[in-house]
Amino acid sequence: MGEETTKIIFRNMTSDDLDFVCNLEAESFHDAWNTCMLEKELNNDLATYIIMEANGKKVGYAGFWNVIGEAQVTRVAVSKAERGRGYGMLLTQALAEAAWQLGAEAVTLEVRESNLIAQKTYKKCGFKSVGIRPGYYGDTHEGAVIMWLYE
Repeated sequence: MGEETTKIIFRNMTSDDLDFVCNLEAESFHDAWNTCMLEKELNNDLATYIIMEANGKKVGYAGFWNVIGEAQVTRVAVSKAERGRGYGMLLTQALAEAAWQLGAEAVTLEVRESNLIAQKTYKKCGFKSVGIRPGYYGDTHEGAVIMWLYE
């Protein structure tokens, strides 16, 4: 018996993805974005958002703001049912590639100190931790690990 092949594609997010992304936001983040916020992001000239599909099924999304050559990651999320398959790493790599294609010289993000799985994923993608922003998250006052990736 052979191994199952998964067909992965990445594409730009559209308004048709808003229901999926809103549901993903609610299951992934303490500070979930609503439809109105996501619509504004789709119309933000500085923003890029991508959808990840596996075998035709939406499994994740990610985005960044490209400001003066730096891509500030705003979101990376994979559906709970699809976690543990390496999709987070593939999504992060695709996001960085999109940033490089748009001329970014660096990619940066903040991740909760308690989110060790995400930190490990980002490190596997080449991100380096450069410090902590104490009390960064307003909902829990948890600190954020600041991470950078250079091309």
